[in-house]
Amino acid sequence: MPNTVREDIFQNVKTALQAITQANGFDNNMGSIQQWDPNGNAYGAMPMVIINSGPESDVDDAFPLTTCRLTIFLTLWTRIDEGSSTPADTVLNSLLGDIKKKLKEDIARGGKAVDTKIGEIEPFDVIQGQGEVGLIITIEVLYRHSQTDPKEVR
Repeated sequence: MPNTVREDIFQNVKTALQAITQANGFDNNMGSIQQWDPNGNAYGAMPMVIINSGPESDVDDAFPLTTCRLTIFLTLWTRIDEGSSTPADTVLNSLLGDIKKKLKEDIARGGKAVDTKIGEIEPFDVIQGQGEVGLIITIEVLYRHSQTDPKEVR
């Protein structure tokens, strides 16, 4: 059974982020890429990204087309070891750069979307002495599907 266009986009984002490795020409190796689990995500290898859906707005255009603006939140986690000589912001900026680069390589999300935009980027609130730091990266994906079948790309 085929997925909805929306689910295919989520899977494309996950696969793209998994390809962030130094061997593929990036500055960092991603450790774990997971979709959000309401029962709790297990901390995986760092750096880690949890993909979570945000709001979506749909507009029925001229029949048979529905245009959707999907917000996806990428929660980026990494750990800074005590005594590290590299500032947390430097590490986060490097990881963010890799994520932006990778997501912009295919703004059409494998032919399922019209565009992918990077939106707000917000740092986590952290407590001094806490080793985990991160960012919430908002992306917006514009895509279309048939008004009568959300599995059919338009």
